[in-house]
Amino acid sequence: MRNRDRHSKHRGNNWKNSSRNENGTYAGNSSSQQKKHFVPPKAVTAEQIRHDEEAIRAFKSENRPVCAHCGQPITDMASALALENGNPIHFDCALEILGGQEKLGEGEKISYIGQGRFGVVYFPNVHDVKHFTIRKIIEWEDKEHRLPWRDEMSELYSHVK
Repeated sequence: MRNRDRHSKHRGNNWKNSSRNENGTYAGNSSSQQKKHFVPPKAVTAEQIRHDEEAIRAFKSENRPVCAHCGQPITDMASALALENGNPIHFDCALEILGGQEKLGEGEKISYIGQGRFGVVYFPNVHDVKHFTIRKIIEWEDKEHRLPWRDEMSELYSHVK
């Protein structure tokens, strides 16, 4: 065994420096440690964007359904709800229908709670909207039944290139 002091330039056989090659990688793991080249995704051209926007505009202008409740055209189909027969109506018209059907007590109001459902919501303090209790859930749309007008609209908006 050699006697060397701690300032010697002799390198021992430890894992840090014994098996490095000229690239600075370890001989045993050279294939797994190589960097992979980044391949950027295909860019969307301005022409493709214009084409998609034109398709959305054409769909909107051709498919201007009329609300079955009030008779006015529905301009915002994303917020439209369906009646039992599947015809779209305005969100506000659905609230109006429910307001006529439900007897609300003091501190109660009808709110949309998601997934085609409304709720009769009770607020103990009308100025504090963070604390409430859902007293009744009203199923407005059937979750199991997909509406064709909603599927067609979502296909246009959800294409990601």
